[in-house]
Amino acid sequence: MKTEMSRTLLLIAIGLLAKVLGLPHGAPPETCLDLTPRHPDTFLQSSNPPYQVLPAAGQGRVRLILGSPQGLSYQGFLILARDIDTGEYVGEFTNLPDNAKIVECTEGVKNGVTHTSKERKQNLEFDWEVPVDYEGIIIFNSTFAQDYSTYWVGVESPRVIVNKRSGINVSASPLPVTNFRTTTPPYYTRTDNYATKDVEDPFYTGCHTTKNCFGSPAGCIKTKDCTAVVAVTVQGDQYYFELQTRGEAKYVAVGLSDDKNMGDDSVVECTNENGEIALHMSWNTGKRNTRHATSEGAVNLETGTIKDDVIYCKFRRDKLTVVQGRTYDLVKTPYHLLVVAGKDLKRNGVDFHDVAYLGTSTSKRLSDVGEWTAASDLLIRLHGALMLASWIGTASIGMLLARYYRQTWVNSQLCGKDHWFAWHRFFMLLTWSMTIAAFVIIFVELGTWSSETIHASVGLATTILCFIQPFMAAMRPHPGAPRRTLFNWAHWFVGNVAKICALIALFFAVRLNKAKLPDWVDWILTAYVVFHVLTHLILTFLGCASDRQASQRVNSFPMKDMHSRGSMVHPDARRDAPHSSMRKFIFGVYFVVIVVFAAVLIVITVLAPIEETWTTFTNTISNY
Repeated sequence: MKTEMSRTLLLIAIGLLAKVLGLPHGAPPETCLDLTPRHPDTFLQSSNPPYQVLPAAGQGRVRLILGSPQGLSYQGFLILARDIDTGEYVGEFTNLPDNAKIVECTEGVKNGVTHTSKERKQNLEFDWEVPVDYEGIIIFNSTFAQDYSTYWVGVESPRVIVNKRSGINVSASPLPVTNFRTTTPPYYTRTDNYATKDVEDPFYTGCHTTKNCFGSPAGCIKTKDCTAVVAVTVQGDQYYFELQTRGEAKYVAVGLSDDKNMGDDSVVECTNENGEIALHMSWNTGKRNTRHATSEGAVNLETGTIKDDVIYCKFRRDKLTVVQGRTYDLVKTPYHLLVVAGKDLKRNGVDFHDVAYLGTSTSKRLSDVGEWTAASDLLIRLHGALMLASWIGTASIGMLLARYYRQTWVNSQLCGKDHWFAWHRFFMLLTWSMTIAAFVIIFVELGTWSSETIHASVGLATTILCFIQPFMAAMRPHPGAPRRTLFNWAHWFVGNVAKICALIALFFAVRLNKAKLPDWVDWILTAYVVFHVLTHLILTFLGCASDRQASQRVNSFPMKDMHSRGSMVHPDARRDAPHSSMRKFIFGVYFVVIVVFAAVLIVITVLAPIEETWTTFTNTISNY
């Protein structure tokens, strides 16, 4: 009987001891050596940890978030910071929440943090302060205990690079996870010539898992090479925005919008003003941006840097602000995001967003973390395709026929009209229809008139000139009438000016970030212009040769009937002018080449950005 009672008491004592060794009030300092919980009858997990440590660079400090991408909670944890080369403890932890406390791995130094109770925790946040005059690479190493018997040791953060000159930078990914670790210092492999190795941009750490990210061009978050990008992190009731742009940009901005288009938006800008980052608020009225005074506490700049042509800033925006009489509630109201960047600043504002512009396809609350897709640019692609088909394709062919082929194919007619006239009218009506359709489409896309760019202004002029041409043609005087000469010159002048304006607009379209066209498209357009001009020169000289050879002055030279004559009929009126076979051959070549030019440019426009589309296609073929 005594023996049975002794065994029972022993089991109870062991159970109590196990509970005590479970350390519900946090890890003791000696745990810093190997980060292993002193839990009997428990097992180190061999699977990849469902938890992560996410550092965010601040001014002389690093903000840490201990959480799970899957939203799992945890009961206990221990975290400390070590130099990646020496393995020594570095820095101190501050601004701890109520359910965390300091662990002095070194007596008198706050170089570790652990839990204070075994209640469930999610996304704990606190700060780590950089030691004075410290320079090097550190890593945060931690243990997460999901419950009493389930834990992961050695969960590592991305590397944090501390440089006296450039401040704090966070690498994009942690070191590889190794299971069944027994001591902490060996976790940190020495990094030789670290500065020479490619380091991924730390801006993208946590995108779609702990923070919302959206950038231009579309899909750049996955490739981590955005021209302009915004990230939103919600920490309690605090909303933090990060903005970054690269290249020649002088500013990067984010807008909160009710739709994917610019207009009636609250904008915050980070600008490069003489090498210093400045933060401003502005308002979009239609396509116009107007800077306004920032009310106290509405936005606060946390940090900003300009380095290697990269502008970066982080600011906090109040969850409730009133702008232009409108209340912006970041907690309850879903918004579209607009991210823009530009090369120039105005005296009291920003200039046109000629580096990047993109809006999200849908609106959502900023606290709902997940992937944010770009708004469709289908209408922009369709607009470009129609304009290319019009002014590279049909207009080129129609104008060539009217200028050089009036005395060709004269032995037959089409629908009671000379071939040149019937086909000229057909191609020019196609040009008119596609141009008007393209104008309506881009107007629907933008929702307003636009003259912000040379492309928009010259394109508008092209559309107006094109619109009036058929009405001018419908009112043309009869041949031989006194005003026929005036009509001839006016019709010729308006048509050619429209053509020139269209070509100028196409060249400037290549420079629009919305078009997503590569710079080498300029060479295709230049090749088209050279071919078009050479063809006109050849046909002009051929017309002169035809005049010299003909026994009568037939209408072979293109400008012959620009002047009114009493009679347009002569003995050779129903005969092709000399060299008609050569003209027909040239037209055949011209027609085929123009179709190829138009088709290539349309494909590049519709599939833009063509480089990414081609890469995807080739990868698919190779995998197949």
